[in-house]
Amino acid sequence: MQSPVKSALILPEKYYLDHFNEFLAYTQTHCAALLLPAHHDFIQRFEQMAHNTQCMFVRVVNRKGSFIACSTLTYGEIEDCQRALALLTECGVLRSIVASDVSTLLDTLNKAQLVELLSSQQVTFKKSAAKAVLLTLARALSADAITQHTLCDDFKVKTFVNEWQYLLFLFFGNLNSALDKFSMRDLGVLKTRNKSKQQGPRFDGIEEAQSAFYFAQQKQRLGFLCPEGLIALAQQQELQQTPIGATANEYAAHFWYEIGCALLAIDCENAKTQALAFWRLSSHQKAQERLIRETYKFDKERAKLALETLLDAPKDDELSLFAFDFYQRKFNQAKLSVRTQRLREHSHKLYIDEVYKDRVELGVKRYYEGQNLCVDNTVPREKQQRELQSEPLEQNPVQPLANIFAYRTENRLFRALFGLTFWHELFNEAERATGSEFDRRPRLIKENCLYDELGAQVEARLALFTQSQRQAQYQVSRPTSHAMTYLTQVASRYYGQPNGIFRWNPKMLEIISVFLQHVNGQWVANHLRAMAKNYQGLKDGYPDLMVIENQQLRFEEVKAPGDQLRANQLVSIDALQNAGFNVGVCQVEWRYNPRQPYVVVDVETTGGCKPGHRITEIGAVKVINGRVVDSWSSLINPERRVPHFITRLTGISNDMVEDAPLFCEVIDDLEAFMQDCIFVAHNVNFDYGFFKLEYGRLERAFSMPKLCTVREMRKYYPGSKSYSLGKLTKEYGLSLDNHHRALCDAQAAAELLIMVNEKKHTV
Repeated sequence: MQSPVKSALILPEKYYLDHFNEFLAYTQTHCAALLLPAHHDFIQRFEQMAHNTQCMFVRVVNRKGSFIACSTLTYGEIEDCQRALALLTECGVLRSIVASDVSTLLDTLNKAQLVELLSSQQVTFKKSAAKAVLLTLARALSADAITQHTLCDDFKVKTFVNEWQYLLFLFFGNLNSALDKFSMRDLGVLKTRNKSKQQGPRFDGIEEAQSAFYFAQQKQRLGFLCPEGLIALAQQQELQQTPIGATANEYAAHFWYEIGCALLAIDCENAKTQALAFWRLSSHQKAQERLIRETYKFDKERAKLALETLLDAPKDDELSLFAFDFYQRKFNQAKLSVRTQRLREHSHKLYIDEVYKDRVELGVKRYYEGQNLCVDNTVPREKQQRELQSEPLEQNPVQPLANIFAYRTENRLFRALFGLTFWHELFNEAERATGSEFDRRPRLIKENCLYDELGAQVEARLALFTQSQRQAQYQVSRPTSHAMTYLTQVASRYYGQPNGIFRWNPKMLEIISVFLQHVNGQWVANHLRAMAKNYQGLKDGYPDLMVIENQQLRFEEVKAPGDQLRANQLVSIDALQNAGFNVGVCQVEWRYNPRQPYVVVDVETTGGCKPGHRITEIGAVKVINGRVVDSWSSLINPERRVPHFITRLTGISNDMVEDAPLFCEVIDDLEAFMQDCIFVAHNVNFDYGFFKLEYGRLERAFSMPKLCTVREMRKYYPGSKSYSLGKLTKEYGLSLDNHHRALCDAQAAAELLIMVNEKKHTV
């Protein structure tokens, strides 16, 4: 279900006709040289129609598929809809069903229509049968019998589908978009780029446009073909035609790769041969890899020659990495892949609590931030890290140890830095920067040719990071400060505009500023130059974290147990290291970390975890290194009456909470108390769920890693008859003097957590 549109805007009655005219105006202005006579005829037919017929024409155009059921086309703003449809038939825009249409038509019929068709032909079937069964029976009927059925009288076939798809392709650059994007734009749901003189045709000539359209259509067809249809398609010689232009080459490379994969899945030797032939045509990296892997199975010498050719004349970094790796393992008897070797030899290990299994990067980030409060400044950091799992921390007072900051950057940092740095080159200076206002990615990114076309401008922009700016007679700023000023200006001017490179974020400039303050500007220029020369090869795979320790910056790729470095990650890591950056790999093992802070929470409420119930009291206990270090508690005004049975259970009455603070009044203090902790509770989903409800009422997001002491006690202390808080505290001799009051229950659950962590530590 789609989210309700929050905009108060209302589209005019015949908005679709306005959008169609806007679409045609763009096509005639920018793409006239890319049209064939059939496309000009399509446009001319529309322009010669009366207004009412034009409205029905556009309604028909916007319907998906080649068939339309005329009886369903009733629109209040169009006079005599059936007459308008008849006029469209008279001028050849629509035609009647013929025998050759039947096979495709049957796929569009619903179950009720299939039942009607089969019943008229006295076919025996169960009305409860699945649609697929009915469809099989219908396919056994003769085409003439189907076309003569009254059902087909209601259907018409569009005669202009190919022409219409081509016009849409010229405008949007793909076969998946339609004119509904204009409506989304007008309603404020879809952001588009401002119209500018740099928008224009995405192809240099009609041959390029037609070539790209052909391969885009073939790629789209693959998902609808059965094995027999796929084999028949593969035998068409025109599929091997040479693509013209960058867009056609990209579509062709993907199409040849995908048809090869589909053919290889068919249990047929001829299909396998065809698959390899298509992969030889494709420049797609995965196609080249699959081709060599399959060739190696039956012709090792040929595979070896192909690998050596790739190594002598590498096509891209990922493919070169694969070729080197595969060659070493298959022909030089190397036992480890390049990625595995890098992971083992150039990485360090951290022990992170298993509660972060689904968010390992967050676990490492919080580990580093937790180092800012450590134990003893007289002990070298290296020794403390080595003895992390064995040295008791409670013997020493907690003192600041290091100045460590960790940021989740991944692909966001360098994409944003790249996009802001070259914004003017990509969107304001490049010829035909974008096709239309709906384009998100600029042409130079799609075609991977920024440096090729605008190398001089790129170098001038990179100088921002290496040239110092004299601020006063004897004062020179850091080279990157000048760049930061420029990036801030670009972000301020274009904030929120779709760009297909990065997502705008309020904290984006802050992170970029921290980054630039701790790096050599030449390193930044080196890497941005590499991205400008090969953005498609360096747009992703960046390390998860940016860590600043004692004013020294490094990047770290985080890997959980069993994870491998992907090829694109290794390529990006190498590129960063070549530019001058310090990059490492952090291998995580799940183990109890004494420095990990936990906040053990208990809430008392007016009832079960339902939207109508509210919190009456919160108790929170902070645990670090096996001991309670702090606590927080407060009654909460639930803004509703406390039921009598709740008062009998907890002792919390309406009088007690009447003057208590509201949740919104304590949220900031409580959030600060819980910062960087793991959320722990006995039956954690109950307490966590109430926090999410209260945060949601304030339109704030609540998300913390969570741990349940019931589950942990079952795992590490099995065999108890009951795992309720009261029974466990009694069984293990723990204090629970005021059960069902929040702080007391939180303290008891904290004791259970300490027991669990002691068991984890020994394990």
